[in-house]
Amino acid sequence: MPYAVDLFCGAGGFSEGILQAGFNIIFSSDKSKMVMDTYVHRHKQLGLIEGEDTHFELADVRDLTADKIISESNKLKYGHIFKRGNIDAFFGGPPCQGFSRLGKRDSSDPRNMLFHEYLRLIRDVKPKYVVMENVTGILDMYMLDFPSVISNNKYKGQNLVKVILKSELEELGYTLLNVQVLNAADFGVPQRRNRVVFLAYRNDVAPLKYPQGTNKSTTVYDALGDLYTNKKYSTDYSKALINGRTPSNKTGKPIRREKLTNMETSRHDIVVQERFSLYQEGENKSKAIKRIKETGIDLLSEKPELFWNSLFNLNRDKIESNLRTILEEMNLPAIDNKLARFVFTNRLLADIAYFDSNDEDLMLESQIEKAANKLDVSYEQMARIWKYLKEKINIRQMEQEYDKSLKNGNITSKIGEALFTRKGIRSRLNSRDVGPTMVTLPDDFINPYFNRILTVREMARIQSFDDSFEFIGKRTTGGSKRKQEVPQFTQVGNAVPPLLAYAIATEVKAAINSN
Repeated sequence: MPYAVDLFCGAGGFSEGILQAGFNIIFSSDKSKMVMDTYVHRHKQLGLIEGEDTHFELADVRDLTADKIISESNKLKYGHIFKRGNIDAFFGGPPCQGFSRLGKRDSSDPRNMLFHEYLRLIRDVKPKYVVMENVTGILDMYMLDFPSVISNNKYKGQNLVKVILKSELEELGYTLLNVQVLNAADFGVPQRRNRVVFLAYRNDVAPLKYPQGTNKSTTVYDALGDLYTNKKYSTDYSKALINGRTPSNKTGKPIRREKLTNMETSRHDIVVQERFSLYQEGENKSKAIKRIKETGIDLLSEKPELFWNSLFNLNRDKIESNLRTILEEMNLPAIDNKLARFVFTNRLLADIAYFDSNDEDLMLESQIEKAANKLDVSYEQMARIWKYLKEKINIRQMEQEYDKSLKNGNITSKIGEALFTRKGIRSRLNSRDVGPTMVTLPDDFINPYFNRILTVREMARIQSFDDSFEFIGKRTTGGSKRKQEVPQFTQVGNAVPPLLAYAIATEVKAAINSN
């Protein structure tokens, strides 16, 4: 079996395809402890013993050396056989944020220099074959004063990454194939995921070629349909995920799923669920708004929580201004923002609209008491706040005008934002079609069958991971932690789809065998 090094390995998407193609992965590396936990756990599942069959190095690629790769590989069961020039293949995908069209494209972004480190290790280890995967944005990305790994010289000014890569590899004694963009959907993956794949071979070995895709497409239904029903709805694709593709190191046979993991669903409040229900299969925000403009919508009757939530959004400034006034009069400024959020999230605007201080409606009284307890004020204070808002704002008129606009399809940009929020990239998957590119933010996609975002397992199936592959650690993160943490959703979204990786690795193995 040929020997491979897997750099920037992440949770192990490329690794799955490499193993399925029949390689031994002798050395892999990533700098994230969170992805290491998933990667090492998966290899344990496959019967790969750390330090005997394979080695994982938790390190920044800038700290990796050829000596480290070779020395750790020579500690494995294969014997002291590895040296510069006889490792079969390097696989790697330097982090793509600096190249991506979705992010800020900055030629001086330090993450772009990771591809320089990949070239440095190629120079020092001299593998026979080189694979580098990245986003399509790399094709028209420029590097500023890029330092060569061949000499102390720099590529002065701005130069295209692909030009630098070709020049550097040729100087190192490699032939770089004409670069191709591969779509994962062409290789049986149920998503449109275009990736640039650079393939190079050392000039003293047999050439290799790009894999050829098939015309058969896999749909989102093929990937997800049997998860919610029973086995009779399983497709060939889902059966393969259940039975597994990646072989066990002990038996040589794929690992079958014993239990379904990573299916924890996110909890959404009623407003979010009703907002998600506005999307039909295959629709994003703009398509949904276009349809509602044509048909109108009875939101007040069908989705009352979202109606009052969006009405509050439309009139937020006016409502919050009056809230501040009455709270200052009552010497309660400390609950200002807290009260605004409470009214905003609990549909209390509707209760205020119908509030009558002389009414003995027990349900209404209960709502006032609930609000009072939540905000640590008295029932009388809460009733006074509601009475003031009703007197100062004609909420009933606002309700009637908004209801009429929605039913007539008069959806202004402001109403569209109130209904759908500013997030325009969100969409509901179309079960009858290939899915869009899976990304690291789970709230970008709505399940085609339920009013919720996808689970980690659902995303993993759309990425073509075996069901037996378990993702470890926290599911998601936010804020400043996004720069440090790589939770499960990010692990899945960043991964190379194993089926695409398998197609690439199979061609590399064929070239190795032809030597």
